[in-house]
Amino acid sequence: MTVDLSTVPLVGISVVSKQIIAAMLNPTKVLPSDNDLPRDWRGLAHLLELNGEVISLLVSHSDPTTYMLTMLEKNKKNITIKHFQTMMEQMDRWDIIDDTEAIFQSDAEKYLEQQQKVQVSADLIDKCIDHEILTLGDVHRLNQGLQTQHYDAFLLYVDEDIGFVNEMVQKLETEYKLKLCLKDRDLVGGIAFEHEAVMKLISERCNRLLIIISPSFLESSANKFFLNYAQALSIEKRQRKIIPCIYESCELPLQLKYISTLDYNRRGLYDFWGKLHESIKTSNSTNTNSIIQTRNNITKEVTEARNILSDKHDDILQNNQKSNEETLKYLQQKNEKYDVAKINDAKALNVDSKKNKTLIRWDKITANWKTKQTKQSGQLITETVIQNLPSVNNLDSLDLSNSDIYENKKKNLFSKFKKKKIGIKA
Repeated sequence: MTVDLSTVPLVGISVVSKQIIAAMLNPTKVLPSDNDLPRDWRGLAHLLELNGEVISLLVSHSDPTTYMLTMLEKNKKNITIKHFQTMMEQMDRWDIIDDTEAIFQSDAEKYLEQQQKVQVSADLIDKCIDHEILTLGDVHRLNQGLQTQHYDAFLLYVDEDIGFVNEMVQKLETEYKLKLCLKDRDLVGGIAFEHEAVMKLISERCNRLLIIISPSFLESSANKFFLNYAQALSIEKRQRKIIPCIYESCELPLQLKYISTLDYNRRGLYDFWGKLHESIKTSNSTNTNSIIQTRNNITKEVTEARNILSDKHDDILQNNQKSNEETLKYLQQKNEKYDVAKINDAKALNVDSKKNKTLIRWDKITANWKTKQTKQSGQLITETVIQNLPSVNNLDSLDLSNSDIYENKKKNLFSKFKKKKIGIKA
């Protein structure tokens, strides 16, 4: 494969290539090229457009060609290998082009490979995400921006029953499309506490714990631990967590004696695989969409009820405000009528001034009869004489226009009063 040398910078050539070029350009050449360029390092300095100060340094340098190539690398000038070959053509140095053609191709390939390796870098580890990675499924799903992997069941078994385990995995995952989690197959490497990871998978990521029961299973202390843990979860969450599958007949442990088991060796109408599939998928038989729709309907009804209550509350406030305004207006009207009535009453009192004067005179007479004090049984008794006075309502109307009649009525009045007073003293 031939590499395009116009894509590879001259600074990308190897140290060996630089030594070959320096060995061929450092010696001074007397005859110039057809372009009147020196055919040694001086012609290269001229084509690179180096200033006089640098050229004066090169004259006294023992290896001017290597020094120029080093300057190009420091100044990061974009001079490619193809550009260098063009300069050699202008200097009539075809010998350098021929001698370096193969080594330049090798240098270009190595340079491009190195650039590819530099561009590829490992991603930084996110501690939060890395803590959630327990299985290979988690790695693939998190790389796609999805949540961690969940499983229908965690398969708990011993290595002696691996043949039946492979049959079960093939049946459930291929035919029934279930997702199983196996410690030896799915768990990622490097987990510090394997038991802790399995416990987290059983409690949070797996709907069921599928147990392959055989005499060998009961001899494993780790399996007994996970069985006890799953039973505690079932009691705590009140959830059907454990599904025991009897592969070989044996004495069941106490934890499983009161749990319904599935027997692989049972024949007849007993459909082991069908019952196992339905037992695992029971929790997922409910239509999730209907549950979500019901929750949405409830939320919608609650929102509508809140809106109705809010509208009614606003109406009540408006009605109360309107009622208060009407009450205030009514009271103002009442006050205005009351003031008018008071004025009218005052006017009515002034209609008959003579009659008013008579009433005022009688008020003064009755006011002069003060409380009289008498002693009875050694105690001070206060009697109000005014209570025994005749009522003004019972008096005959007084007419001041006829003085004789008035005097007679006055005498009669005082005579009645004297008789009353005598009676009190007696």
